[in-house]
Amino acid sequence: MKITEKLKPRLRLLAIYEELGYIPWHKPAAPRKPRKEHKNDDRVYMGAKEAIIPFLNDDGKRTFSHLLLRPGYMMRDYILRGQHERYLAPLTALLVFYSVFTLLLAIVKPETDRDRLGDNVRKSIREMTVQQDSTETERTKQAIQTTNILLQTVSEAVILTRLDKYPEEANTRWKQSLAAFERELRSKGFYLFLDNFLFLWLAMAIVLRKKGVRMSGAAAASAYVLCQYCIFMFLALILTWGKTSELSMLLMALLLFIDYRQMLGLNNKASFWLTVRTGIAMGLLELALIIALVLVLIVITFIQLI
Repeated sequence: MKITEKLKPRLRLLAIYEELGYIPWHKPAAPRKPRKEHKNDDRVYMGAKEAIIPFLNDDGKRTFSHLLLRPGYMMRDYILRGQHERYLAPLTALLVFYSVFTLLLAIVKPETDRDRLGDNVRKSIREMTVQQDSTETERTKQAIQTTNILLQTVSEAVILTRLDKYPEEANTRWKQSLAAFERELRSKGFYLFLDNFLFLWLAMAIVLRKKGVRMSGAAAASAYVLCQYCIFMFLALILTWGKTSELSMLLMALLLFIDYRQMLGLNNKASFWLTVRTGIAMGLLELALIIALVLVLIVITFIQLI
């Protein structure tokens, strides 16, 4: 018998599983026996597998396995078919996945806790600060003063988003409160996915509007896509022996292409162009945010000069 003939039934079984999320003729698992109770036993059953550790309950395990084996079909079941009871809710899954990944990353690569961006920005601005000369004209001095205020404003803006990394900068009560809040967010993995989630959400809401997917559906899809990325980041961390957890843009585009193809039932060409449109939309949204931030910084600088 040829190898292809042996693979046919298995491929057919895989296709059925991907479409349904389960094997129809699979024998259901036997019901678990209730826990025996002993007299004078005042111990409390905590139910770790059901609640304490999300990856050990049925919804968590199903969400993890389906994101790995049938991600687009899972999103279709949750978003388009309303099968909400089978999986972890999107935002819950996002927090769980990235909290676990942040913990593993802190163990495997503790040096990632250093804030290289903040350090580089502070160092660059310190080197870029322009010194005034007494021989310069009044207009030149005004330009130098404006430049220094703008650089200082940029530095303060960067530090405000990283006060938990620079406790010496939290010299007021509200900054200390902000630093504590940022520390809590960072421990939950918010900083790893927050910007990507917002941009991907808005981009998917734009490109999927004609496909009948609403804003809430786009938010759910973007959350599950980032959970899928998190799984592959974890795999990259293992395969590279802790050297890197970053995914290439090509791999992320390929995963999104597969998600669109499965979720919406599109052909390869339609899925490809939908993926390209999503990438372009994300780029334009990020560019718009950068321009808006630059304008805000310029306005703040001129207010300080008045």
